[in-house]
Amino acid sequence: MMLRKSLVLLTLFAAVVLAGCGALPGGATERTISVSGTGSVSLPPDIVVVNIGVQTQGDNVAQSVAENNRRAAQVTEAIRAAGVAEEDVRTTYFSVSPQQQYDPQGMPTGAVTYWVDNTVTATLRQVEQLGDLLEAALGAGANSINGVQFGVDDATQAETEARQLAMDDARQRAELVAAAAGATLGEPISISTSAIGPAFGGAYEVAGIGGGGGVPISTGSTEVQVQVYIVYSLR
Repeated sequence: MMLRKSLVLLTLFAAVVLAGCGALPGGATERTISVSGTGSVSLPPDIVVVNIGVQTQGDNVAQSVAENNRRAAQVTEAIRAAGVAEEDVRTTYFSVSPQQQYDPQGMPTGAVTYWVDNTVTATLRQVEQLGDLLEAALGAGANSINGVQFGVDDATQAETEARQLAMDDARQRAELVAAAAGATLGEPISISTSAIGPAFGGAYEVAGIGGGGGVPISTGSTEVQVQVYIVYSLR
């Protein structure tokens, strides 16, 4: 245990020694210390985005597209009926892909199969209804579900709280380093920040159990994280 403490103190002292120094009048140098701090706030998601698709195939391109359009319209209607506002439903992918058919010997037969894919992205603002939404979409003809993402619509307050926590964390780290070096912490010289998360702006985390009454869904929590980088003067 004593050896571990000695190593920690040695590391902290090295951080002070290696910190940048600024020139002062008369050739003196200003001692500084650079530290980072992290703050995070977890909160329940209040928004979920999901990609719902309809994939069809056939040997006639016009009929294949028409069938896909019919089923996609049914799915879109079911999505809106499940509680998704019209402005929160948008088409994000549509493709028609011809594929040559081959006989058992690997020779082309001349026949072509057309694959049609139509995907809409739905933003649901009642996350507890996601299970019901997915069940309704599948019942209406959807056969592709992917990209389920939980998040927070407005994380401004959470980012403010996380930023203050990061500032407090950085100062505590700096005070420990300064004390280990026999110095007194001065004022901040420079501060920079970076935010991580939540959904739709960066990285986020999903864990826990929740969801609607249809397809089982885990909603979990969304983490808003902020990192700060501060240079302090030493006295």
